[in-house]
Amino acid sequence: MNVFNLINKKYKEKISLQEPLNCDDTLPKELIAILGHSNGIMEIMIHPKTGEMMEIGWIIYPYDEIKKWSSYYQNKYGLSGVVFSDDGAGNPFYLFDGKVYEYDPIDNESELIADSLEEFFRN
Repeated sequence: MNVFNLINKKYKEKISLQEPLNCDDTLPKELIAILGHSNGIMEIMIHPKTGEMMEIGWIIYPYDEIKKWSSYYQNKYGLSGVVFSDDGAGNPFYLFDGKVYEYDPIDNESELIADSLEEFFRN
């Protein structure tokens, strides 16, 4: 199963897709494949009282945000890798050598979260 399908399954189809992006970049191939389906994936929910769709947060950042946050963490903290999302509390998730890490800028520490993007969204 590809990463895009795992995201859809994990979030029980409560996602908002953006226009696909044709991207030929130095990003990891897994991210380029996702961006080819949707330039960023947003988690959504239906407000229980109004029935209106509400955006929760990015599951996968759009291309411009990936570039912006990757550059920020590389320049400010010397982080290696590509930032693709965060935990909602200010700690970014990033890919380095095909593995997913979470970075804690307060402690300046990275923790291995998954051996692949596929594994990250399978859990």
